[in-house]
Amino acid sequence: MTHAPARSIVPVHSCPCCSGASHRPVLGQGSDALDLVRCNACGLVYAVGHHPARVLDEGYGVRANADTLIRERKRHAVELYDRLTGGQLSSPQPGARCLDLGCNTGVLLDELASLGWETCGVERAPRAAQIAAARHRIFSIDLEDEKATTNEVYDLVTITHVLEHMRHPVEVVRFIARHLRREGVAVIEVPNWEDAARGLWGRRYRPLELGDHICFFDRDSLQHVLELGGLRAEVLWSRPQGATLVMPSVLTTIDALQSLLPGRSASSGAVAIRQAVHAGQQQRQPWRAKILRALDRVDPWLEKITSPDARWGANLVAIARR
Repeated sequence: MTHAPARSIVPVHSCPCCSGASHRPVLGQGSDALDLVRCNACGLVYAVGHHPARVLDEGYGVRANADTLIRERKRHAVELYDRLTGGQLSSPQPGARCLDLGCNTGVLLDELASLGWETCGVERAPRAAQIAAARHRIFSIDLEDEKATTNEVYDLVTITHVLEHMRHPVEVVRFIARHLRREGVAVIEVPNWEDAARGLWGRRYRPLELGDHICFFDRDSLQHVLELGGLRAEVLWSRPQGATLVMPSVLTTIDALQSLLPGRSASSGAVAIRQAVHAGQQQRQPWRAKILRALDRVDPWLEKITSPDARWGANLVAIARR
């Protein structure tokens, strides 16, 4: 496997949560540019470096807006969030407002709008923000700036698969807390470090997205970050689902096999995934939709045989309030 050139990496010198400098390696020896370590003070797993934003933004605003499969998966996620909040997403009060942080092209906002929410979003990538702004009110602000604000408060704030990209996740949680109505609810979803399949693949495991993801949360570290930022978790959910139990390993296998072909790079992680998206590789895989729909049918069975406190699903969802 090739390693990232050091000159293209932005180093992370201390823990993104508590700023502690003492750590121990958990993936690699802690000396490579994209190794992962665990903070000795607070327990957060984090990357010692990441690619600059200009390397990662390519591909945003292209596929997500047009891919019907992504819209279908987002609808499936909203159904889960609605269940975990006791039906709050599907039955908003008249005039209820939501804010999606890192909204990309606005696919989640589209689903929430269809349920009756007044929708706003925050997006960094200019191309994605432009697409989302055609249907929603979009802000271009830095979530990690302690003074950042939309000058409004919301009944619902969502941040899904964004917090793991942040160098200062506690500051982002503070942003959520100060923009949430007293009776409002926040939905936070991140990849789960305790994912059962992660240990099978090491550095190659696609959901790690080394070079893009900075923080790698488990239940304990996510709850700690939420508390430091002024939120309390009412629900922590990480039960396995059919699609997320199988598909990441399938895609990781495909990545590994393709890297063996003549003329193909052996690179992995975030840049390899961005290259695949930009090349339209995933659109040429119609089998994915059929497999995902079939795997969704096993979710009720998995729910029956796993505990509500199961820690080993691929995704970790927190339902939180001020």
